[in-house]
Amino acid sequence: MRLAEEVVLLLLNEQSGYLEQVAGWNLSCVLAGSVLADLALELRIDTDLESLWLVNSAPLDDDILDAALAAIVADDKRRPTQYWVEKIAENADEMLEQVFNRLQARGILEHSDGGYWSFARKSTAADGQAAENESRATVRQRILDTVLGDDIPDPRDAIIIGLVHSCDAFRFLLETESFVSVGERIEMLTKLDLIGQSVAAAVATTSIRRPVAKATKPVPGVNLRKMLLAPESRLGNSARALARLYHDNGPVFSLKNPLTGKGLIVLAGNDVNIWVNRSARLNLSSKGFIADMETLFGAVRSLTGMDGAEHFRMRKAQRLASNTTRYSERLDEMYTDIRAVLRTWQEGGEYCAMDACSKLMFSQVSKMIGSVDLSDLMPDYMDYKNRAMLTHVEKVLPKFMLKTPRMKAIRRRIDNIYETLKNSHTPAQRQDYPRDAIDDLLSLHESDPQFFPETDIKAGMVFALLPTLYQVNSITFALYSMLSNPDLYRRVRAEAEALFGGEKDPSHEAFSKEAIDVTHRLLLESSRMYPIVPVLLRDVVNSFTMSGYEIPAGTRVIVATTATHYLEENYPDPLEFDIDRYLPGREEHKKPGAYAAFGLGTHICPGQKMVLYQLAVTLLMIAHYFDLEMTPTDYRLEMKFFPVSTPAKSFRFRVKSRQAALGTVGNAA
Repeated sequence: MRLAEEVVLLLLNEQSGYLEQVAGWNLSCVLAGSVLADLALELRIDTDLESLWLVNSAPLDDDILDAALAAIVADDKRRPTQYWVEKIAENADEMLEQVFNRLQARGILEHSDGGYWSFARKSTAADGQAAENESRATVRQRILDTVLGDDIPDPRDAIIIGLVHSCDAFRFLLETESFVSVGERIEMLTKLDLIGQSVAAAVATTSIRRPVAKATKPVPGVNLRKMLLAPESRLGNSARALARLYHDNGPVFSLKNPLTGKGLIVLAGNDVNIWVNRSARLNLSSKGFIADMETLFGAVRSLTGMDGAEHFRMRKAQRLASNTTRYSERLDEMYTDIRAVLRTWQEGGEYCAMDACSKLMFSQVSKMIGSVDLSDLMPDYMDYKNRAMLTHVEKVLPKFMLKTPRMKAIRRRIDNIYETLKNSHTPAQRQDYPRDAIDDLLSLHESDPQFFPETDIKAGMVFALLPTLYQVNSITFALYSMLSNPDLYRRVRAEAEALFGGEKDPSHEAFSKEAIDVTHRLLLESSRMYPIVPVLLRDVVNSFTMSGYEIPAGTRVIVATTATHYLEENYPDPLEFDIDRYLPGREEHKKPGAYAAFGLGTHICPGQKMVLYQLAVTLLMIAHYFDLEMTPTDYRLEMKFFPVSTPAKSFRFRVKSRQAALGTVGNAA
């Protein structure tokens, strides 16, 4: 392994899912120092305490090292080592991403949604040797044994010790008493190797002398009324409206309220999205905007309001709930629920798409999450959740609007959701039933009632149903995308007939990437054009600079994650519905920062694979059984974008004919 890889493994904290909280610039310098040290060990450069010079310009077939070597070769001056530490550290974010990807490819680390990393429990290295030989545990044990023992380390370990010491990271790796007792030995070990000594000295000096940020520019202001009156906003497409504002004003601008004169900072563009994935965990928090919502349900914390290590831990506790394996175990049940709703669609009948899709999703999703059919309560839940978002999160309505007689009555019915879920999840009731998300929450409470106390169980259960509401909107948008593109409708139907045309229902394995290629790409494109959550609302907890603009701590920002969905530089003809964007050779959604339909950063949707899986099954069954058309046939989609993107109820469809008999569910093949 390269030194940068060993340093990352040494600093990885599995409790937080990321590196120890070393100061950002210090870590950048350590990565740069590790690259220079590797170049020295490979006899490409040499150093003394004063300067660094080129010895051999031959590349090493290593992307990280060769990039640094090329920069040194291109410079004809003999410069101080500190200069090159600073120069290479400018690319630390990219280097760190490369290092993580290498360790994942070698089976040493596992990556989970949200940018979290952990040590791979069961893996094998490429050469057949156990990956544990290169594991974080081995690296950490080797270095700490050296620091705490009496032996003289080999040159590589001396370099690593010097690098880690230069960013003051041993205080995270050692108990306090041990750290104090070995301070002198650490200082001594860092001086054993001339290469490590010169690099570590440069890193330590540079870390203290972090380059001063340039003076920032005033943030351009945009009248909020102008945005609300824009054609895109009137159609309810906030992602498209924000893309226009990004083009006109750049990546940072302020939406100013004409009545108060106050503004809300908006961050948009590919670079912003890349930054959110890499660095927002250190600067942004979700707790502030969701706190009122948590209090509304009597909770101290929720997954949405957690940040850092506790958010990572909660995601791990719930990760099985969003795994497609659980859905595959209950595929027959899904088929039954979908068919039960589809039987109510009569030939010649005309239906509001939102209402029809709500009925389609409410039963199947609530059963998958909580093993109980809550379809009769879910419409109230949707109304209350939307009103609560407007009053307690986005705060565009006064809070008393959640205390009207109608909302109070709905709240009482919503409380029945919690009672129903609680009463149906006793040990006796759950015997012989597949495990679900509510089981996971209750197990977490039982195993650690301090981390997940009783006060949070109610909100945890109620919030667990939020995906149901997003699924309703997603399948409605997907249905519009299919009906408004007749050729795609035919192609989806062909995939559906291949899957559902036999004597038995398809198994989970039948829904392979090849078998549902058109359907899957249709869903990706529908999510691009009609993202359910077009923006993120966050509080700035640590100041940062974005594209030359200073964003101070205490600022509330809108991260316009999906504005990139409508940028010509990402998606040529972005208003065109084109599923070929996702074909090999194009794959426009893979351009860094270009696709954010499921969120970004540490709070990215943990169940996106499950969402796409369930949407695909549902859409394929609709296409298999019915020939539908929009009414009117040239209907142009309208949306609402508060509190989330929702298709308007003006979207209606008519059942032209039934294509196949809706019999009883057959056993999955």
